[in-house]
Parts: sequence; structure tokens; C-alpha cells
Amino acid sequence: MSQILSGIFLLISIGCLSYIGWRFLRNRDYTKALIVILVIGTVLRVIGTKDPYLHAWDERYHALVSKNLIEHPLTPTLHDHPVLEFDNDNWTGSNIWLGKPSFPLWIMSGSIAIFGNNLLAVRLPSILLGLLAVWLTFLIGRKLFDERIGLMAAYFHAINGLVIELVGGKVSSDHVELCFIVMVEVSVYLVILNLRPKPSLKLTFFAGIFMGLAFLSKWYPALIVLPVWLTFLVTYGKFNWRIFFKQGALLLIGFSIVTLPWVLYMRSTYPEEMNAILFNALSAYSETVHSHSAPIYYYFNKLLVIFNELIYLALGFFIYRLFKTEKRWAYLGLIIWILVPLVIFTMAETKRQTYLLISAPAFFIVVSWFWFSLRDFYLNARYKIINGILLFALIALPVRYMIERSKLFGGNELIAEFYYLSDEQLAILDDKTIVFGTDDYVEMMFHTDVYAAYRKIPMDEKMIELEREGFEIYILDNRQFVPFNP
Repeated sequence: MSQILSGIFLLISIGCLSYIGWRFLRNRDYTKALIVILVIGTVLRVIGTKDPYLHAWDERYHALVSKNLIEHPLTPTLHDHPVLEFDNDNWTGSNIWLGKPSFPLWIMSGSIAIFGNNLLAVRLPSILLGLLAVWLTFLIGRKLFDERIGLMAAYFHAINGLVIELVGGKVSSDHVELCFIVMVEVSVYLVILNLRPKPSLKLTFFAGIFMGLAFLSKWYPALIVLPVWLTFLVTYGKFNWRIFFKQGALLLIGFSIVTLPWVLYMRSTYPEEMNAILFNALSAYSETVHSHSAPIYYYFNKLLVIFNELIYLALGFFIYRLFKTEKRWAYLGLIIWILVPLVIFTMAETKRQTYLLISAPAFFIVVSWFWFSLRDFYLNARYKIINGILLFALIALPVRYMIERSKLFGGNELIAEFYYLSDEQLAILDDKTIVFGTDDYVEMMFHTDVYAAYRKIPMDEKMIELEREGFEIYILDNRQFVPFNP
């Protein structure tokens, strides 16, 4: 009952803040409107991180690898002290862990080093990055169109249910995906900011830098910046081959400066593991990875869920207006940002809904543009009822999705058994203890100083050998640490 009451209170508070923000927007006080939107985004992201446990996929792995990176920043590990045989191709039980690039994990590692190995430290970078993403969506929308469209797009970004779940680590890729979105947004924004008769070489270079950071967040999808940049360059003003080659070279130089040192270092240090990651990332296009298969219409259906059920109406009208505007470059750039990933991911065998979020800012801007187009038409239209319904639905549907995904009224996720252990039980786990027989070995190694933990229970001979090395051996049985007794 208390969860329901608090959910109602939060929903009313968000509604009041939304109305205040709208009043500021109508009065053209855009700075205050943006501040209100960021406050809404902060509230929702803090709520999204309140779960007092690590989530099963993929947050707990990212958290443990980040914790281990504190001791050796250039060597990402899962099992930092592998006392049993391991396979580095198995990302849930490896020693060297390259399941995701290291840049987002370095950020999380820095937070853990400052605040300790707790959930606040794990999720705080995502809260901050999530708010930065909202602000960047405003900046891009304002640059392409105007402040109104930028603010409404930022609002849609702030309340989006799937993005809020990323902040709380509740869906796959979680914090890594957020970092990736921000790096892509910064790169695209710098590209747009550089659309001028005399482009700045410095801005182009930094756009390449952030494209490189996006690559070190999620590999090849970072290259979406290139077709977006090329579209803006070709359609904005008169095309110039000299500018094309100069900017293209600077983009690639900035990109290479960031990515090559890490890629070459990892290939020289862990060649088999790094080659497997680089080629496995490509193989996801032709074969299913980790059972993430889906029909070809998967993403087209997910668009209706993630961005709202009227998304195709908004996209259709946006494309229609493309042929009737002099500002064609702005429309084409967003369309390419949306269509290129959508087509590529649709043709791939491996499919996940979070892959669509690479284009989330573009979708938010298109929906915002559509909302204001309808509103401006509404003021002079004969069919105001239909227009009013559409205007209401374009906001109500994302709000409904926000409520559903942010779990304002509680959720029913299965919590790992580890979190039912008492502090007295966990106090025995130090750097001289090893635990076998626990499904929650990742949580155990993150939250405690245990030397190693495993799901598998080895043969007695192996445990006797470990005891001779000075370790205390426990087997977790029915939520009790049972000392090994040969």
C-alpha cells in the first residue's frame, strides 16, 4: 500500500513539474523550462536506481569488472583470482573479460574507487550521463529547429521508460548503452555545430574523438556518426570536395587517436580474446548471439512500444515535409540517423530492443517536431477534436510507458539469494576465503572481499589443495556457509 501511495505522489509531482515546465516554455523562458525538464529527469533516474541489488543482466558483470579495474586499469577481469579452470570465451565465467569495451567501465571504476563498492557508485555515472543525454537532445533539437522542439524532445528523452531502465541497470547493456548514447550524441552535435560556410577543423577533430569514445563503448555501431556527418555535409549548402576530404581525414584521425592505442594494446596482450571480440561483434550480423533471435519485423514492432504507438504517423509526416522545406539538410540528417541503424539491425540475426536507442535522440526530436506541427495546425484547423486527441496521445503514451517501465508502483523481479544473507554471515568472507556452490558468485565477489566464488563445486582434491595454500573453503548450502570437511 505504501508503494502505491508513494507512486501516486511521485506521479502527481512529475505532472505538476511538467505543467510548470510547459508554462515556462509558453512564456519563452526556455532556460527555466530546461531546468524543470532536467529536474524531472533526475527524479525519474533516481527512482530508477533505488533497487537495493545488482540486476542479473548485465549490470552485475559490469560492476564486478569495474571493481577489478581499480587494481589493474588495463586488464579487465571477471574472476580476478581464477582458482579453477576458465574459458575466456565464456563471458560469464572468464578471467579476462572483454564482453564490452572498457571506456564505460573505466568511468564506473572511477566512481567505485571514490564511493566504494556499492550500488550508488555503480549507478551514479549513469544518472549523470543520462541527464547529459537529455541536455544534448535539447541542444541538437534547438540547433536543427528551435528551442520549443528541442525542449519537447528533451522532455520525451527525460521520461522515456526504456532509457530510465538503462540508468537503473534493469535491461541488457545498461550503463554501457547510456555511455554509448552520450558519446554518439556529442559527436553528432559537434558535426551539426560545424555546419557553417567555414567549418572549424577543431570541431571536426573532436567529433572524431567522441566517435572513438563511442567505439570504445560499444564497438562498430559508433560508426553511425559517419553517414550522419556525410548527409549533413552533402545537403547543407554547396558541397565542397576539399572540405569533404579535410573533414573526413580529421574525423578518422580523431577516431584513430582514441581507439588504436587500446585496440592494438589488447590485441598484443590478449590476441585470441580480442580477435574473438572484434569478429564476434561482426558475427552477430549473420548468426544469433546468446539466443537473441527475433523475426524480421521485430524492431518495427518495438518502435511502437519504445517511442509511442503514433511513431509511424510522426515519421510519415516528417518524411512528407522533407520534400516541402528549404531546410532539407536537417530532415535528412535525422532520417539517416534513424534509418541506417534500423535497416542494419533489422537484417542482423541478433536482435535486442536496446539497439534502437542509438537513434533515440533523433526519434525524440521527430516526435517533438510532429507535436508542434500538429499544435500549430490545431490553432487554425477545422478538425480540432481529432488534432487535440493526437496532441494528447503523443504525450500520454510516453507517460504511460514511463509509469510501466520505471515501476513507480512496485515490481516483481526475482532477487538473488545473496541479498538474503545476513551481515554476520558475510563478515566471514575475506581475501582468505573461497566459496563454491553459489549461483550469485558475481554479486558475492563485488560486495565482499572474498578471494573467489564459483557456482561449480570442484572435486575434494582441489579444495584440499586450496586449503593447503591457506584458504578457508565454504560451500553455500540452503543460505548457509558450510565449511569444507574432507
